[in-house]
Amino acid sequence: MRALICCLVLVAAAPARADEPPPDAAVRDAIVAAVRARMGEGADVAVAALRLPPGWSRADVQVRPDPRAVLGRPMRFSLGTPSARRGGAIRWTGAAEADVQVLVEHLHTTRAVARGDILSGADVAVVRHAVEGPLRAWPAAEAIDRSRALRDFGPGACLARNSLAVVSLVRAGQDVQAIARVGGIEAEARMVAADNGDKGSVIRVVNPESRRSIRARVVAAGVVEVIHD
Repeated sequence: MRALICCLVLVAAAPARADEPPPDAAVRDAIVAAVRARMGEGADVAVAALRLPPGWSRADVQVRPDPRAVLGRPMRFSLGTPSARRGGAIRWTGAAEADVQVLVEHLHTTRAVARGDILSGADVAVVRHAVEGPLRAWPAAEAIDRSRALRDFGPGACLARNSLAVVSLVRAGQDVQAIARVGGIEAEARMVAADNGDKGSVIRVVNPESRRSIRARVVAAGVVEVIHD
């Protein structure tokens, strides 16, 4: 009997198998996915510490960041699971707190930038390190040459989204290159944009000679593709 008790004690004290995930793995993975959805797919997300309600061990967990959650201090997440009685709708029944670190590509000023300046490649460099602040994407290389500084910055400043106003790829009144494709034939013409638009936006462009307005889709900076109705 004593030998049997000793065996049971040894089994109970034995460490978990190396290939078994930790009990909080599902919550950690869900937090990483939720944060990456806000910060961008290229974000490196690490959960440094996680505090769960006692006994929480659901594998099919969903998480939702608290609206006030910000990087740089402990963040709260609602915990939920699908409800069979409610057609799979999520029942939010718990809350967790986590210390989360996120590394993303973003812009640093390389020299002094004045409010209102359009940032060029000479003004900024793309860097990658941990950031703080709200859970939202940071402007990176795609913002160069199309973002205006909203205040003065010295060299080495991090440029968050609220630091910049992104200039549309096409602006109203701007001359644009309009591309028309019909039956395998491609033609180009100079037109004038009547609306602002980013990539994928449908705007009106005007033929400066006939003054006729047509619809076109923005495909690049200063370039649109005519839409044939």
